[in-house]
Amino acid sequence: MQLSCLHLGFYLASWGMLRGSSFLLEKSARSYKNLITAISEMDPKLWEIDIDNYNKENIELLLKCKQQVIDSFGDENKPTDTLITKIMLGVFANVPAFDQYVKKSLKIYDLNEKSLLKLKTFYENNKSIIDSFKIHTFDFLTSDETDIIYTKAKLVDMCGFIDGQ
Repeated sequence: MQLSCLHLGFYLASWGMLRGSSFLLEKSARSYKNLITAISEMDPKLWEIDIDNYNKENIELLLKCKQQVIDSFGDENKPTDTLITKIMLGVFANVPAFDQYVKKSLKIYDLNEKSLLKLKTFYENNKSIIDSFKIHTFDFLTSDETDIIYTKAKLVDMCGFIDGQ
């Protein structure tokens, strides 16, 4: 639990989520316990969802995931869609992060059914380009390439981030 909380906290800090007026700025790594527990209990299908298979059922799962993330932070905290999607991208890699650049580039604002369908349309309109990229992750211990490749959602996130700048 401690290691998972530290990983999540460092990931969020590295993407700027622990600055400004964020409620996370005043929290310790221990505050992620409920979120880590919630993630461990989420539907395993979330690991299989990518932009190319956003359908009614999968969109419902993504929106349920959003609500579970919100609930895990408690009523006193109000996580933004930016924070929620950063978490979903970092854990499941099934949605782009709805940060200022991605929102500007793709003209999506809230994590809802309409935005997810718009992302799917963007993917379908750019399928041949997006599918042509195979970016591999690297093994932590050996630094060797793994068989794990970036999801389409991560690639769209990268494109939207660069274009939005």
